[in-house]
Amino acid sequence: MKDTLLKRLREEFKFDIDLVATKIDLTVSEYSEIENGNKKLDILQAAKLGDLYEINPSHLLELAESINYNIGSHSRTIYSQNYFESKEGEI
Repeated sequence: MKDTLLKRLREEFKFDIDLVATKIDLTVSEYSEIENGNKKLDILQAAKLGDLYEINPSHLLELAESINYNIGSHSRTIYSQNYFESKEGEI
């Protein structure tokens, strides 16, 4: 199993996979495919997960390299696995 951003978020929030799948109207099997990186989220699923994790859904659509969020007095940054790294001036 891959260690993906969605999996790390679910584990950080201590959510069962059943709960997350139900929140976005998917079976556990369907959500597992997304969480493992085998399928992509659609915009509505990303919006629902954004609400669940209290983050901007664009972070879940691989438009950002990391997510910064606060839980109570603690803040965290979670980095995605899929990112592009270049030297300054390249791209």
